[in-house]
Amino acid sequence: MQSAPENHLELVMNDTAVATPKKRAGLLESAMHRMFMRHAHVLAIEDIGRAYRIVTLGGDALRETAWTPGDKIQIQLGGWTQRTYTPIDWDSENGRTRILVYLHAEAPGTRWARSLRKGDDCVMFGPRKSIDCIQLRGPVIFFGDETSLGVATALFNHSSSPAAQMLFEVSALAEAKPVVEQLQLNDAHLFARMANDGHFAELEARMSAFLQTHAAADVVLTGKATSIQRITRLLRQRDIGGGRRQSKAYWAPGKVGLD
Repeated sequence: MQSAPENHLELVMNDTAVATPKKRAGLLESAMHRMFMRHAHVLAIEDIGRAYRIVTLGGDALRETAWTPGDKIQIQLGGWTQRTYTPIDWDSENGRTRILVYLHAEAPGTRWARSLRKGDDCVMFGPRKSIDCIQLRGPVIFFGDETSLGVATALFNHSSSPAAQMLFEVSALAEAKPVVEQLQLNDAHLFARMANDGHFAELEARMSAFLQTHAAADVVLTGKATSIQRITRLLRQRDIGGGRRQSKAYWAPGKVGLD
């Protein structure tokens, strides 16, 4: 008799089915989610143009919470669909946090954010570590895009690390500029995306100049995976080792669910 595949094997003892390894993993995951989930509700929504939305979440579950700049949360959108966001700030005393959502295309996170109304309930997990701002001691050179504006705000407004420079590649300068101004990212330099990554010549030249001026700076790379890879090659050419840089890809063409 042919044996069943291991991950589908089910043993029967005393007429009681024993959960398969896959099923046990699912039950464990569900238990972990219930243990760490936090229930919150929407306190306020602030639109910045048509492409960005600041959402304020609050509730008793957000009080007395350990949060450091760069931590992430995952919001349950329905079923097992989640999207990850980096809080701009976190008020543990009053149980409040804010996230910046980039309203792009018709992705699940965008549909969720566009449908939100004041008073709506939501379920989140975290905060958990993502970008480790604790180890950033000196000046920081930050690279990202529209999805990185929230973590940049958290980093430079709520950490002891002095800001050096920020570089963002964006699809629309007119949409990103008001956000940068409202979040008071005063050292931000915006580069409009061009076909075939034509904007990278200027961006890499600016990055090289910053590295020369701030020779001991730490580097944080976020946003699009392929852009991070390109900047990483530049850093290696300038002997900027892994101990001085952190990378976190938030998205990649053709992939979903990165965090």
